[in-house]
Amino acid sequence: MIISHYQARQLLEAHEKKLGETEISLDLGISKSKIKIEDDFLIFPDNQKLEFNQLGKAIKDSTSCFVVNDNSLAKMQWFSDETNKYYKLVPTKDAPTIEISGIRMHVTKEMTPMEDTKKKIESISPRGMVLDTCMGLGYTAIMASKYADFVITCEKDENVIEIARLNPWSKELFGNKRISILKASVFDEARIMKSSMFDAVIHDPPRLSLATELYSLEFYRQLFRVLKNNGKLYHYTGSPGSRNRKIDLAKNVAQKLRTAGFKDIEKAHYGLTCRKPQILI
Repeated sequence: MIISHYQARQLLEAHEKKLGETEISLDLGISKSKIKIEDDFLIFPDNQKLEFNQLGKAIKDSTSCFVVNDNSLAKMQWFSDETNKYYKLVPTKDAPTIEISGIRMHVTKEMTPMEDTKKKIESISPRGMVLDTCMGLGYTAIMASKYADFVITCEKDENVIEIARLNPWSKELFGNKRISILKASVFDEARIMKSSMFDAVIHDPPRLSLATELYSLEFYRQLFRVLKNNGKLYHYTGSPGSRNRKIDLAKNVAQKLRTAGFKDIEKAHYGLTCRKPQILI
């Protein structure tokens, strides 16, 4: 059972109105459950009791999700000694995003993670076999599976996979028969994948400073190889550094994609789209 500041405020409001029962979401907006209110306690569906004064930590922290556990609220965050990174589930108006060492993995200022994902998917309308290079919370793979026959998604970080397992919005990722998760780096996996295997590739990598290999010409050549003729690629680039250092990441990526053999390179939602041309043998 997970709540954020949205649900915490609803519970406080119900308490102030002296209601004996109210309905809130315990899965970050997917469904609703009944919560009983007795004196200064909240009673959850599994009979856990939570003192009202504990809601303060959730109300004051709008950038964290909290799990109801052992009659208390625990923030959904942890630090990994193995990766030296800090992982956190961050609530939004719909699906949460994941934050890794202060960097959010979705566009959240202008839209929600689901709206962001929808625009990425619509930019290439994936069909057939699809490669989702960086799984994250799995929203791309889940949404792509609605249109494609099969989606292979890669994720090398076990911490990201674990937080996806805890996230209600990622549940379908682990039960959808049209999605296969490869627990490995897509940089390594692309080298051993069959040529002309995919109809579309959705490449939504971490920022350049965190995964330079996923912006390399060597990697783009592998993506070109595993795509079928006329296969499409979406590449998220964002615009990091463009204001202070005058770095045009999209332009640099476009040049490398062109060198790798891609054609029809165009600007798309926070990134680029292109295709592998028909190659006559």
